[in-house]
Amino acid sequence: MKADITRTTFHPGKHYSRVVAQQGRVQIDSDWNEQVSISNYFMRRLAADLIGPYGGPQTDLGFAIVPIDVGGGPSAVDFAIGPGVYYVDGIRCELQARWLAATPVKDGKNQVAVVTLMLDGIAFDKDQYLTVVDPDSNKSAQARIVSVDYAKRILTLTDMAAFAAAKPAKLRLRRLTRWQLQPQLAAPALATGRYHVYLDVWERLVTSSEDDLIREVALEGPDTGARAQIVWQVRTWPAGEADECLLPGALGSMLQPDARGLLRARARPEHSDTDPCIIAPDASYRGPENQLYRVEIHTGNLNVPAGTKPSFKWSRDNGSVTYPIARGGGSNLLILESLGRDDRLGLNEGDWVEVVDDAYVLQGRSTPLLQVQAIDRGHMAVTLTGTPAGDVGKDPALHPLLRRWDHRAGDPDEGGLDLGPDNAALIAVDMDDAAWIDLEDGVQVQFVAAPDAVYRPGDYWLIPARVATGDVEWPSARVPDEQGALHDQRVALPPFGIAHSYAPLAVIEVAGDGVDVVYDCRLQFPAVTAPRLRGTARKKAGDT
Repeated sequence: MKADITRTTFHPGKHYSRVVAQQGRVQIDSDWNEQVSISNYFMRRLAADLIGPYGGPQTDLGFAIVPIDVGGGPSAVDFAIGPGVYYVDGIRCELQARWLAATPVKDGKNQVAVVTLMLDGIAFDKDQYLTVVDPDSNKSAQARIVSVDYAKRILTLTDMAAFAAAKPAKLRLRRLTRWQLQPQLAAPALATGRYHVYLDVWERLVTSSEDDLIREVALEGPDTGARAQIVWQVRTWPAGEADECLLPGALGSMLQPDARGLLRARARPEHSDTDPCIIAPDASYRGPENQLYRVEIHTGNLNVPAGTKPSFKWSRDNGSVTYPIARGGGSNLLILESLGRDDRLGLNEGDWVEVVDDAYVLQGRSTPLLQVQAIDRGHMAVTLTGTPAGDVGKDPALHPLLRRWDHRAGDPDEGGLDLGPDNAALIAVDMDDAAWIDLEDGVQVQFVAAPDAVYRPGDYWLIPARVATGDVEWPSARVPDEQGALHDQRVALPPFGIAHSYAPLAVIEVAGDGVDVVYDCRLQFPAVTAPRLRGTARKKAGDT
């Protein structure tokens, strides 16, 4: 999570149950954040223990894959995602869909009047899909919006034949979420074939630059806390000739394998040592301030073209230094809202930056980094060495911003960085004895050499560096050398995140005329009180 924090201190293996505040002590962000992490961990583990790896409540089972059978729509191979709740690894995923009252228009063909043109925070528009229900007969049908009369608040729908005989005086509408237009992923069109449909769940950090309502305007500028957001995305995976649902864990082994890249961190020893893993007692971090270094994979090596080399970028501020883009998104000349509040958080010529927006983050994209060529501080204008790839940063509604990274090219033979075609630092994965890489001020990292290690874009490690100790905070273990003497060696750790959870939803068959659901893979569970409520009459107080 790219927030301006001091460090992260939550470790499940320590089995802490709560944080205890002590009187007269300094309060810091890491204590408060650890308490929230402890509570989240226990709550989600409890849900996973009771429910299993995934499942939803019978009374509100969500994420049904529903073929859209309304003819004449803009996409014949799209499908809908049913509203409701589903748990994945104890994480509650919810697709809200509120019911809205509607009145059939007298003498109006396939027209209904509504009291508001907003539903679930989204305005009604052409080609949106709805579920229409007659509350008296309980008949239901799907419909597509053909047109909207904004002045009279009247929707013209594709077909109301299902209610012609009953002639209902009132109806209820609920939005059908299309797969290609789901809220947190713009999914592509599907070719003909069979697919697994699955739920991908993870967390992203949202700051006031990405959600204006987080900032308290009464403070006239400064922001406060950030937010962790649960992201759910309905995705597809080619199924070939599969005739059954995926087993638990199958998706994770394909998309988040156990053989993740490993990293060590240390403060550089003052004297060389024959063993690069042995930490000398005079190791020193020489930075003037406490920092939280973030090492993040930029280009991965999973499901990429042959010959692609993984790369990484790093930040001394956990990647939290960003500059919202006011104008010029999509070009190499950007007008920013700010150039930073001081020299430490400012932007300088030669800095490597990444243009990002909401869609870029949610899609897990990684495009080549760009370099700051010139800065016009009077006009808040920044000229980059190139333009962002694709449409990144063009839409102001997606909160485009510039993120600063702090790496620089150097001599790899001296521990420097070798930049790849994406302008991030290359990771040597084919060396028997990987070298320690210099970041700055004595901070070094080492990617443990393993030809089969998997690196995914967004995987990251956090390295707190402290002036008081002259070292970085990283776990060590006592290991013997060739002579049997024990020495401290920094432990090689897998990425701290991003952790994804997966659940199969369905197997579908895509043909030229639409989508057919072959298997519904969702699991469901009843409410604990359901057996007692069914067929049980209420008893008076005192009855036995």
